[in-house]
Amino acid sequence: MSRESSKALTLRKRAAAFFRDPAFFRTLFFLALPIVIQNLLVSSLNMIDTLMIGQVGENEVAAVGVANQYFFLLQMAMNGIASGCSVFIAQFWGSGNRSGIHKVLGIGLISMTAAGLLFTALGLLIPTQIILLFSRDEAVQSLGRDYLTIVCLSYLPTAISFLLANALRSIGNALIPMLISLGAVLTNTVFNYLLIFGKAGFPALGVKGAAIATLLARVVECVLLLAFSLHRRCPLRGKARDYLRFNAAFFRKTYATILPVLLNEGCWGLASVLYTVVYGFIGTYAIAAANIANTVQNLFMVLCMGIASAALVMVGNQIGMGEPNTARRYSRKFTVLSVAIGILLGAALFACAPFVLTFFEISDEAAGAAITILRIFGVILTARMINTLAIIGIFRGGGDASYALRLEASTMWLIGVPLAVIGACVLRLPVEQVVLLVSVEEITKCGLVLWRLKSGKWLHSMEETAGSAEVSAPSPEPAE
Repeated sequence: MSRESSKALTLRKRAAAFFRDPAFFRTLFFLALPIVIQNLLVSSLNMIDTLMIGQVGENEVAAVGVANQYFFLLQMAMNGIASGCSVFIAQFWGSGNRSGIHKVLGIGLISMTAAGLLFTALGLLIPTQIILLFSRDEAVQSLGRDYLTIVCLSYLPTAISFLLANALRSIGNALIPMLISLGAVLTNTVFNYLLIFGKAGFPALGVKGAAIATLLARVVECVLLLAFSLHRRCPLRGKARDYLRFNAAFFRKTYATILPVLLNEGCWGLASVLYTVVYGFIGTYAIAAANIANTVQNLFMVLCMGIASAALVMVGNQIGMGEPNTARRYSRKFTVLSVAIGILLGAALFACAPFVLTFFEISDEAAGAAITILRIFGVILTARMINTLAIIGIFRGGGDASYALRLEASTMWLIGVPLAVIGACVLRLPVEQVVLLVSVEEITKCGLVLWRLKSGKWLHSMEETAGSAEVSAPSPEPAE
């Protein structure tokens, strides 16, 4: 047999072995599918705002984009808090410790309330200064201020909803958060149509209408999640004092897990916001183009985020069961999946870029820039898929969150941000070329991620972080 034939046979055997793992794919399907749908619905809410505002004008698109960069910082904080709390809630649910669930939920609610109130207060007190960070265009500043002073009122209910949705998923109930998110998206869509364009007797409010629609949708979502979580048969329900029974030691142990994730999300989020600030130096068209491109790209990343969430659970479970070889095998499967999905979705994004821009009423300059940026995103989407799945899924599931933090911080702040500043402020490049420069960071990170995966150094046996909690509760009841 020739060497080429032997290689082809080996590849076919490996491909066959890859798919001969029904337990892996079955678990992945049931874990990832509800999360993918949930993330798609959440992303759709922001996409609907951008699409409808895109019918009004370019300044309006830019204004909503820069205001939402402020919310993006809050979202990073929410991700960190909710992810850390979800680890403990899932563990306590497995052991039947409802008291522990209530304590962690109490810590999460206090943290989310503090974050939501802080961002709301700043949005109400200094909206102009916040918008000034992202744009020097007076029209964008005025519209952005109008949008932010209304939409910031949604930050507290959004923070509470985010925690409750993650907590419900951690106890095996992904259906209810998904259905409630669907209701929020429908609410947002209807009121966007009525209030942005002035339909059915409502006034045409433009960006203010979009902000009011988002506020109404977030309040509806929060009320429904609270109503379900406080239902008498829901395991999250407890008396008010049950959520406050944690002591200082329990709080410290909980935050020992939350903090690295929170810092990772915050570090990445702050750098992403600075990219928008840099684009603001180029011009309003650059902000609008980047906002549209990022919104579309986020929809393409939804599948990856769902698989990453499933990877965290599946890899973590295998390490906890004392099966590091299985965990390593799973990591290889997830890496192969991320490459395959990245190539397919990247090609689709590249090809669909001109079609997507037909939905937006923006200048030819902004449209051309957005198409080019989307195609750049399509080319590097495979690298981004690998990075996202490894950092959010495999590394965190393997107890390697501290390396993920160091990796994100070093590549973004030593490569991405400096290149963006040099490209926009020193070389005066157009936004498309600045985005291309920034892409070097994603490619570099991908190389380091693959090296870490191959080394196996991401595998860590985690001790019981909250080992002081007594597991004395009865077996958990099934979530509704």
